[in-house]
Order: sequence, then structure tokens, then C-alpha cells
Amino acid sequence: MTQTTLYLMRHGECEGGNLLRGHSDQPLTEIGFAQMQLAYAKLPQAVDRVISSPLKRCRVFAEHLTAKNQVKVALDAGLKEIYFGRWDGQPIPELHADHGEELSAYWRDPWANSLPEGEPMAEFEQRVDEVVEQLVHQHCGEALLLLTHGGVIRHLMAKALGVERAVGFYTRLSLDYGSVVKISHYRDKAGEGYWRLHWHDAE
Repeated sequence: MTQTTLYLMRHGECEGGNLLRGHSDQPLTEIGFAQMQLAYAKLPQAVDRVISSPLKRCRVFAEHLTAKNQVKVALDAGLKEIYFGRWDGQPIPELHADHGEELSAYWRDPWANSLPEGEPMAEFEQRVDEVVEQLVHQHCGEALLLLTHGGVIRHLMAKALGVERAVGFYTRLSLDYGSVVKISHYRDKAGEGYWRLHWHDAE
């Protein structure tokens, strides 16, 4: 049995306040950068490589790791947050005031109710699945750190638990800035595999 370990780190606090922050590219605050530094320092094992979303709130910390020569780093656009279309980067209180009914319908069932010109939830989840399956295939047996976003991590947690179309992962699961979630992929000699979710802080 071969184990491939993925540490999923959410980016730190960002500039701009309470936005529907999908592909909009605000940088980290000083606090946000420090949150990621602390999370990285607390990883329970060394990682073989880092794969980062190219958005600034992830990429800047990846570039910091490159400069420190601590680990191999690559960027992958498939790890971006979901794209919220015309509402991407807009303040959430204003969206609630102007489009409250549409926004509420989206949070109740984002698979059935895409936002205006937004990325459909099924397509978002498919692109994340494709990236992760490729990483597990290319780096079988390694420990990887993925610098990414809340939506990506929530989907991968659901995937590891074998749960589909569970809105609670997106609307009710608290995932703080700088949070790290550990999932592992196990593959036997016959090539069959499965996922497992861990609470790595308890190790």
C-alpha cells in the first residue's frame, strides 16, 4: 500500500475586507502572511513539494518558500478558487443588499443555481478533482503541500469522505485563514485507491 499525503493550506487574511473573493487578486495582509508562516512551521512532517494557486494570496507565500530554498514549488491554475462571475470581488454586504434572493439561492444549492456568468459548481469540482488526481499519479508516495482556497479545500474534504453535493461543506464548515487539513490517498499493488481525511493536529 502506497500513501500520498496532501496538506491543504488555506491562504491567510487578505486585503479588501469582506468580499466574494473568487478569482479577484487581492494580496495578503501582514497578518495573513504571518498566519501562513505559522501554519507552515507547524506542519507535522517535511513536504516533498509545494503546489500553489497562482492567485497572489497563495502565490506570494509560495514565492517566499522558493526564495528560502526550502522546497520545490510549482503553480497550478486548477487550484484557484471558484469564479463568481460578474460578482467576483464584490463586497458581500452590498451583494446581499442588491441581490439577496439570488445569492441566498446560490448558497442553498450552488449546483443548481450558478451566479451570473460564474463558474458552475460541477465544473469547479471537476477541475479540482482533475488536478488532485494528476498530482497523486505524478507524485505517488510523496507528501505535498497545496496552497489554495476555502472552496477547494472544502470540496476535497467532501471527496475524502465520499460525500457529493453537500452544501454544508461550503456554508457551515468553518475554515479559518491559515487552516491546514490533511488528506491521504492510499493505493494498493493492483492500482486501486481510496481517500482518507485526517485531523493532523491530533497526531
